[in-house]
Amino acid sequence: MKAIKDSAIYLIGELLSRAIPFLLLPYLSRKLGVEGFGELSYYQTFTVLFFILVGLSQEGAVTRYFYVYGKRSLDLVVSIGYIYTLVSGSLILLVCWLLQSEIMAYIALSAIFQSFLGVQLSIRQCQKQAIPYTIIQFLSSVLSVIFTILLLEYFDKELVEKRILAILFANVVVFLFSYFIYKDKKRKKKFQFNQYKTALMYLFGFGVPLILHNASLFLKGQLDRIFIFHQFSEADLGLYAMGAQIAAILMIVLQAINKASIPYFFDGLKQKRISLAQVHKWAIGSFIIVPLPALLMWLIPESVVVWLLGNQFIGTKYYIVLFLFSTGLVIPYFILVNYLFYCGKNNFISICSVISTLAYIVSLIGLTFTKIEYVPYASIIGSIIIIPVLFFMTKRVEKQQ
Repeated sequence: MKAIKDSAIYLIGELLSRAIPFLLLPYLSRKLGVEGFGELSYYQTFTVLFFILVGLSQEGAVTRYFYVYGKRSLDLVVSIGYIYTLVSGSLILLVCWLLQSEIMAYIALSAIFQSFLGVQLSIRQCQKQAIPYTIIQFLSSVLSVIFTILLLEYFDKELVEKRILAILFANVVVFLFSYFIYKDKKRKKKFQFNQYKTALMYLFGFGVPLILHNASLFLKGQLDRIFIFHQFSEADLGLYAMGAQIAAILMIVLQAINKASIPYFFDGLKQKRISLAQVHKWAIGSFIIVPLPALLMWLIPESVVVWLLGNQFIGTKYYIVLFLFSTGLVIPYFILVNYLFYCGKNNFISICSVISTLAYIVSLIGLTFTKIEYVPYASIIGSIIIIPVLFFMTKRVEKQQ
């Protein structure tokens, strides 16, 4: 009963914390304008990239350590992870200083504190502290919105930089809040140098193999912004990025449903109530649902979108429709990839990700040299190609068992 209650709290917290930034979109669209929103989208790609480099999947490493080895030396793994983040983050900041890029330095600092905060959330989740976990998530989203409004209302220049600063301030404040609460409760224990070395090797052993997977996700999720920024105008990128941002609401809903259904799906596979034939049937049947969100969006008048975002965002609906269709293809993907996760075939999942990413990049390069209206089709191509590959992989796994 407690597990169901905690799962519900996690899901509600996840949806609320992710929904709050979306409620800010109409405000940002009017304050930044279409060009400013495009510039912000471009710089946010570097936030994701820096986070991959300084984070090194520490959240997953902490979670795995807790469940495999217990909490006895968890502080050691957390501490060495923070040291790694500070060292790697300092190197990025040095490059920013050499390039004399102040805004990139803010982005690097934001990624550092985002990594710190992610580890704190993992600790709460491991210790089954659902309410503190949700409070930290919610506080992070709320403070980001509050700081954004305060800075954008007080200043009238360099507003993109101010939005990035607002995110940085929120990450710093919430991390300090969560860290010192955690620090007060933990037992003080001294570790030897060799223990720190072992913990660092554990962190690298866990995080380095996942760099390829995370790089694939980065390329599929962010590379298009960089291409568009250099090939087209900031206004074009603003329309494109806004369409992707709004369509991401569907992804949040699908991820929440997937997270809630995984325990029942895994249990069904374990108890032999669910077979691979049924999994394949569900994946094929889900294609009926895939186009529905895009179809519903297509039926909404363009005037409603313009009223919500502002007159500068005429044409955004086109991108929302395409990105909703691309996002809808995640439904059969989740069904098939969860089967591989259950079977522990992470290497097969990585192979599928690489194939899909390569198809996406080739499509993106080709479409970037046409018209920006065609660029979203790269996401659709990448999402479609991975489905038959997953069908093949799941059949292969069944034969091996």
